[in-house]
Amino acid sequence: MRRRPFALCAVLTVCLTGCAAVDSGPRVEGLAPTGIPWSGPTYVEDWQAVPRERPDLISMVEGPPLDRLAWRDWGSPRATATGYVIDLDCLPQCADDGPPSYRVRVVLSGLVKRQYAAYYSHASVTAVRPPAPDWAVDYSSLPLHVPAA
Repeated sequence: MRRRPFALCAVLTVCLTGCAAVDSGPRVEGLAPTGIPWSGPTYVEDWQAVPRERPDLISMVEGPPLDRLAWRDWGSPRATATGYVIDLDCLPQCADDGPPSYRVRVVLSGLVKRQYAAYYSHASVTAVRPPAPDWAVDYSSLPLHVPAA
């Protein structure tokens, strides 16, 4: 019976010595993990702060709408589209073939990531075949609304 207290003391001594060892901190082994690619939805907000995903018709400002947009690289840091700007100022007295329009190239950039989605913060709209018509508004550098974090 005398051996049990001695064995118990020996086990306690080993455990306490192991627990009191000085930790040198985390050990770095191997390469750092790579960044996780973005996988959430991506939006551009119209002039009324309504989020749109790959819109084929949008008014980014209170002005002429962009129509028939065909997007490439949506969700990347720089999305591009071709489409048309429509001059609605002639309504309802437009010509028989409807309101005038001209082809444009749209570039969205400045991707801002939020918790569950990403938003483009900058747009550029330029004429495909310059010069743009006199009624066209210059949107070569257009800041876009992005929701708060």
